[in-house]
Amino acid sequence: MSFSTPKLPAVGIVANLSEEDRDTLSSYGTFHLAQIGTVLIDQGQSHGKLFFTLSGLMHARRVDDGNDIMLGRIEAGEWVGEIDLFDPSSAVCSVVAVEPSQYWVINRQDLEEFLNNYNSAGIVLMIGLATTLSQRIRGITAKLAEQADINKFRDMTLDFE
Repeated sequence: MSFSTPKLPAVGIVANLSEEDRDTLSSYGTFHLAQIGTVLIDQGQSHGKLFFTLSGLMHARRVDDGNDIMLGRIEAGEWVGEIDLFDPSSAVCSVVAVEPSQYWVINRQDLEEFLNNYNSAGIVLMIGLATTLSQRIRGITAKLAEQADINKFRDMTLDFE
């Protein structure tokens, strides 16, 4: 009987890496199984890790003033943790498995080692991370603009009362 070593699939930010580069990157992190309720990232805590969801479903949640706010779904092929990976401080939200899930995780030190040892693949990976961050910032900006428009309309309505 033989067991195969888990490998990162060609999706998301690693889609443009060669199979060999994905296999090498796989060896720099570790693969895990998360049961329902497993907390990968705890709001307010620094973690310094990047997580890649291989299967299952996770939720990003934030608690503000006692309100539990669902920020988004993290499905297979999606990454989380990049903010604290690059700006270690405290996590802006929690990430919790809501289905049994498989994920891969790499810490900053191991990521830096991969980037230093495999420059070309590292550049492709960093462009993928920058693209993900840019898309998320664009989405948040759109939501903030929408909320500002709603508040502006509400304020105009109040002026007429």
